[in-house]
Amino acid sequence: MKLVHAVACAAAALLFAGAAQAQPKAKFILDWAFQGQQSIWTLAQDKGYFKAAGADISVDRGYGSGDTVAKVASGAWDMGLADLYVLLRFLGENPDQKLKAFFLVYDRSALSVASLKESGINKPADLKGKTIAAPQGDASFQVFPLFAKLNGLDPNSITWKTVTPDLRETMLLRKQADAVTGHILTVRLNLMSAKVDLSQIHFMPYADYGVDLYGHVLLARADWLEKNPQIARAMIIGTVKGFNDMLADPDGAVASVQKRDPLIKPDIEKERLLFTVKSVHDTPAVRKDGMGVVNKERLARTLAQVSEAFNMKRAVSADEIFTDKYYPPAAQRKVNIK
Repeated sequence: MKLVHAVACAAAALLFAGAAQAQPKAKFILDWAFQGQQSIWTLAQDKGYFKAAGADISVDRGYGSGDTVAKVASGAWDMGLADLYVLLRFLGENPDQKLKAFFLVYDRSALSVASLKESGINKPADLKGKTIAAPQGDASFQVFPLFAKLNGLDPNSITWKTVTPDLRETMLLRKQADAVTGHILTVRLNLMSAKVDLSQIHFMPYADYGVDLYGHVLLARADWLEKNPQIARAMIIGTVKGFNDMLADPDGAVASVQKRDPLIKPDIEKERLLFTVKSVHDTPAVRKDGMGVVNKERLARTLAQVSEAFNMKRAVSADEIFTDKYYPPAAQRKVNIK
């Protein structure tokens, strides 16, 4: 009997090992560098949440939403995190490309313009004739035409300076640009890291100026999603679990990110993490229904607004850009925001 039991255990172990080896792999690219809020995905990888849900997913840093979309479209990465409306613009300009958002991560956009208070830029109209610096792949830069249109600002009156991400805030502080565009959580914390008194900085979040946009989404090529539904679902499950762990232990979350980038400042990244939750995750819709719920009317309205602002040659429908086909049950999307 002992021999039979031993053989059975060995067979089970071999079956388990075979299943583990057969687990599908995928590469995921973030929208930006490893920062506090990116711990959602580093935690999911470190704690094995992706693997427990059925996929072996690696997590890599990004260089802006526009760059992430292009890399996923090229097949260099399987999935990415990027601004929904940067994806919209890409699809409008590249009708042969079939990319889809398959999960909503940010219920509220964090796109913004930042300026020094001493510059006297207090409202969108004050940007007329000014110089704004932005990385080309920056989502705030790409969506700026809508922000301008909704606030009566002629975008052609702006002089743009293209800068690398690491020089954006430096350009502002050295007064080589009157303002910069960027995610408020990124710009704000980068300035804090540079020991800048934030009371001297004026932020104009797009969401506070009539731009009721969604934020970042998980995206992939449509054909890849059709072939890899297990990986897509594992990605979503891991994302929600990672988010809840990030909320429960911000210090541990930052430590997870620091393993990827030892040069980050833990206190700054913890602040960035908490500010991100407050800015883009903590909404009535998320508290009520969990992460990822998309209001189709709001989505269609904002797609139309952004398409007009971008002067897109073709319309991209809500069904073309977004699918909830790979969503797990609602119970697996609940978040513990308090």
